[in-house]
Amino acid sequence: MSATLFLAAALMAQAPTTLTVPAPTIEGGDVGYHEIMAGRPRAAIERIERSDLVRKQDPLALINLGTAYKLIGEKDRAATLYRNAASSDERYDVQLSDGRWVDSRRAASLAMNRLSTNEVLALR
Repeated sequence: MSATLFLAAALMAQAPTTLTVPAPTIEGGDVGYHEIMAGRPRAAIERIERSDLVRKQDPLALINLGTAYKLIGEKDRAATLYRNAASSDERYDVQLSDGRWVDSRRAASLAMNRLSTNEVLALR
């Protein structure tokens, strides 16, 4: 019995200590999702930059802002925003436009990998 308890304790010690949680609810669509999906990236940029989320390094806002900049052809700026999202102190689960939930760092990585494509990665 004690060997079983020791094994369980050893396995639990190896478990990842990072726990992600769903993204906080953001009032008023400050992350520009609707604007991006409607093909209005400049409106998305305006909305996101007007909020204080970018200053707070919120990964959801950074990724959507990066996507908006990508859509207007500013891919270097988009890449910087995606990298900032990937290294943000904030980390939580975000919902992709296709309905899937992923960790915000994974979403930033997906966005970075799709930078040279026409695919739009927007987070709700």
